[in-house]
Amino acid sequence: MTRKIARVLVDSGTQAVLLHRFAHFFFRAGIPLLPALVRRTNVFLTGADIFPSCRMGRDVTIIHSVGIVIGDNTVIGNNCELYGQVTLGGRGGMREDDRTPILEDNCVICVGAKVLGRIRVGRNTTIAAGAVVLSSIPANSLAAGVPATVKKTYTQIKED
Repeated sequence: MTRKIARVLVDSGTQAVLLHRFAHFFFRAGIPLLPALVRRTNVFLTGADIFPSCRMGRDVTIIHSVGIVIGDNTVIGNNCELYGQVTLGGRGGMREDDRTPILEDNCVICVGAKVLGRIRVGRNTTIAAGAVVLSSIPANSLAAGVPATVKKTYTQIKED
């Protein structure tokens, strides 16, 4: 129990997720202004800019919160890990497909990766550092590059 309390007090990634969960609660409750204030507090305290409308599953971990940007209506599945400088957002502009991504369960998004547009990242997928993902990635894959392509597909996933 003391370890969990210490983590909330000193780990900026844990704080970013917790503050987002408060903002999302207020957003879902339809309380005006409060979600935006909690979002701004999150940016100030942790360096993570997470829209209150983002839906996060259980056990989402932010490893280094500084520079994290998660856009409006992004969906993040259970047990996902996000590293510093990750962007999950729209492509910017008035395009028809300018929406935000869906990450399925057990995804790892490495440092500096950008996942842009209303695309789906399949479960058990890793996006390599610095990758720019502009199209959907199938489950059980490793994607890298600019633009990102599937470099490896895992046919067997070990269960813990």
